[in-house]
Amino acid sequence: MKVRLLTGTIIVFLILLSIKSFSQGDLDNPLLPVEKAKPIYVGPVVGYNKTIHNVDLLTFDDPTKLCQPFEKGGSNGFYAGISFEYLLGDVKASQSSIIGRVLFNSMPAFMERGQDDYYTLVQNPQDPTKWDPMKTSTKHEGEVSYNLLTAEICYKLNPIPKVPLGFTVGPTFDFVITKKMYQTYKLIGDPLNAKFIGPITQAERDLWNLKGWKIIDDGRTILIKDGPIDKANPFRLGLKVGVQYEIITGTQMYIVPAIYYNYGITKVTSKDNWRVSAIQIGVDVRWAL
Repeated sequence: MKVRLLTGTIIVFLILLSIKSFSQGDLDNPLLPVEKAKPIYVGPVVGYNKTIHNVDLLTFDDPTKLCQPFEKGGSNGFYAGISFEYLLGDVKASQSSIIGRVLFNSMPAFMERGQDDYYTLVQNPQDPTKWDPMKTSTKHEGEVSYNLLTAEICYKLNPIPKVPLGFTVGPTFDFVITKKMYQTYKLIGDPLNAKFIGPITQAERDLWNLKGWKIIDDGRTILIKDGPIDKANPFRLGLKVGVQYEIITGTQMYIVPAIYYNYGITKVTSKDNWRVSAIQIGVDVRWAL
């Protein structure tokens, strides 16, 4: 719903902006259709996020660390929103500007960690009514939903006169609107009839109920977590650097493909060493106001 609302807002904004650009061109000089250089440009932004989650996150909430922690993760996300640019100095010869953006950022992740030698139950081939314990290979998996409402500002410099190649740098201020994790612990490989033993004593059952752990998938998977990330920070601060190239269309509109590295300065939670960064590839389209 939020994505569709944002998309609709961008489309309406583009239509209004296009009308304003054409009408403004006529009012400037109806007899001589010469466009004047303008210092402010506005337009939509869309792009791709290749997310990088660097973590040191316990896989099974195990303080003894018998289970190996998640150490890295990543996935494919996107961003979309609106940008503006204010040209500095002489507008016609400007080589620098201030660029601001308001974006929706999707920065998900998939994490996995292999783990061996966990006792499970396997049906006895001589007596199907009996189940025998044996060690079986296992794997931890985690799917992270991490969405942000971003406000960013950067300084752009075109170091070579008359060459529209620019470099940008500036901070991003991200307000976390989705911070969820779906985490499982799975049996992998043979024997296919192996099942987790699960809690046996009352103390173990009480612990499972407290943690919210459940056995699913016909005994082949333990659901560890399905909900908000524990002690997640509501804010992310990042540093974004990039390279862009301005394609002038011949009117007071231009297209700007760019690539950025967005480094996460703050941590995802207050208790884990977990940072989210991204390689971002996208396009800005801007019209003169």
